[in-house]
Amino acid sequence: MSGIEKIFRITLIVFCGAWLLWKPLAGPLLIFLLLLSVIGRFRKINQFRLRKNQLFWLVLFIFYGCSLFWSSQPDFPALERKLAFLAFPILVGFKWQKPLPLAQMWLSHIIACILLVVIAYYDAVMCQMTLGNSVRCFSTTYFSQVHHPSYFSAFLIFSIIGLLLRRVAWFLSKPRWLSWLFIAIFTAMHLHLGSLAGIMSLALVFMTYSSWQFSKKIGWTKSLVIGCSTLFIGVLLALQSQEIKADAQNAWHFTKSYLSNPTKFIKGRTEPLQGNEVRLLLWTASYQIGVAHPFGLGLGGLEPKLMQKLEQWGYSEQAKKEFNPHNQYLQIWNELGWIGLLLFLTTIISFGLFFYSEQDISSLLVLGTFIVFCLFESMLQRESGIVFFICWLLVLSAQPIKKTS
Repeated sequence: MSGIEKIFRITLIVFCGAWLLWKPLAGPLLIFLLLLSVIGRFRKINQFRLRKNQLFWLVLFIFYGCSLFWSSQPDFPALERKLAFLAFPILVGFKWQKPLPLAQMWLSHIIACILLVVIAYYDAVMCQMTLGNSVRCFSTTYFSQVHHPSYFSAFLIFSIIGLLLRRVAWFLSKPRWLSWLFIAIFTAMHLHLGSLAGIMSLALVFMTYSSWQFSKKIGWTKSLVIGCSTLFIGVLLALQSQEIKADAQNAWHFTKSYLSNPTKFIKGRTEPLQGNEVRLLLWTASYQIGVAHPFGLGLGGLEPKLMQKLEQWGYSEQAKKEFNPHNQYLQIWNELGWIGLLLFLTTIISFGLFFYSEQDISSLLVLGTFIVFCLFESMLQRESGIVFFICWLLVLSAQPIKKTS
């Protein structure tokens, strides 16, 4: 192995953990990795070759760039954040002599998650000492101050997937109970984070994992029963948290009220609003915007329209917060129209088919987590979500594994 490739591998491993702890490191490290790759290509110690499914992200970035021309308020900083759509396909397109150090990269991510948990508890304790019981210091954004709670949840679930499927360096040579200990810790963190997308993704991961494990011995029918039982038990345990229980009850109440009379619900709320109320308002507004603008509003044109909708409905305080739709599918539909949404769905399907053809259960779970999170958050609007999901989906797609029955 050449010196350039060694430096590249070490930097890539460091990248997977370092940027989680300090987000400004993401850009410089990514540029350095690309520079090493280009140097390696000139020295003929790597080759450049992109798969078709990886090209979809490049096309999506180009589409976003073109949308600035028809946007009423072009958002160039947003396009800059989406440079990961361009950078990571190029990065994984360089094929070195050895495969990417996936197990070590996963370990770096888990170490960073452990440190994030420590930081979260430190921030919560400091909050409690400063503000007392006047705020919920051990929940949501007060607990997770480095990253938004939903993104922190996604990081933890990715760690859980790696530990469950034994894809992580160091843990492979250690007793299995050690992996389960950290799985339990990362799972318990969701009692603090209170992320609906995170809890649903956890349920998906544990149900799929238990079904997959038991299917080897007792067949798929019985294993699915066990998987559903695992899901049921997990829901019961989650509801032991009073905050999660209250949030679930509110979500059910608001959804029931919305479905019975959407118009009355939209115009009949009073500020301040709860998170679930706001989501229903945003989803409705975003749907109406999508129907009215089938070709999209362009990058930067959506947020002003959402503000205008909320103002029209009488929610001036919510309009000031400049919300996005809190749904990635609606976000892309509103910005890039039906063509953009079709391109995004095609991208997801192409990755799913590839991971399925490789029979890579861990990658399928990561993709499933991404799909669930996109239902409740605009995951590709913040740097945390863009760098994390684009990086790992492309890295996993660059790691074909031996097919097993």
